[in-house]
Amino acid sequence: MRREREPTAEEFEKLLAWLDPDRDEAGCRLRSIQSRLIKIFVSRGCVNAETLADEVCNRVAVRIDTVSKNYADPLRCFIGFVENVYREYTREQQKIGNPIEPDSHRDPDELEKEDQCLTECLGTLTQRERNLFLRYFYGEGRARINARKKLAVELRLTANALRIRAHNLRMQMHQCMVACLSQS
Repeated sequence: MRREREPTAEEFEKLLAWLDPDRDEAGCRLRSIQSRLIKIFVSRGCVNAETLADEVCNRVAVRIDTVSKNYADPLRCFIGFVENVYREYTREQQKIGNPIEPDSHRDPDELEKEDQCLTECLGTLTQRERNLFLRYFYGEGRARINARKKLAVELRLTANALRIRAHNLRMQMHQCMVACLSQS
């Protein structure tokens, strides 16, 4: 996995200022975000979740001038970087012969509950939203890229507009899944 350089003192100060004008509050917010990132990586079966969370923070800090303009919500920004770091991590693990299999040790009842919640949450979407969600996240590699291009053309959207819609649906589904799973 490509490691980002350490942020400069100036970049780190800009990051803290972006998180909150009060330096102490910014530090608390950064720790809270790091904790959340660690939980995300742990839930995906990553052994060194703390290192990966630090990598996400470094990448955001190094790009602070750009991301602070493009993201209103810092948490969404950090979570946006998770996908790339995770993808690079899984590739690295596969290269060294240590593929990640987070579901292999999970309780079948837990998986059943997740499946029920997923079905319920998909049911909360309109037919059009459900179709977009399922088509956008289906497949792998080049086939997935081509399917997304075709979907954008069908919906008469730019690739970026399609990404935004899919992201919003994914966040909606995530919130629904969290609520559903917390009920059990």
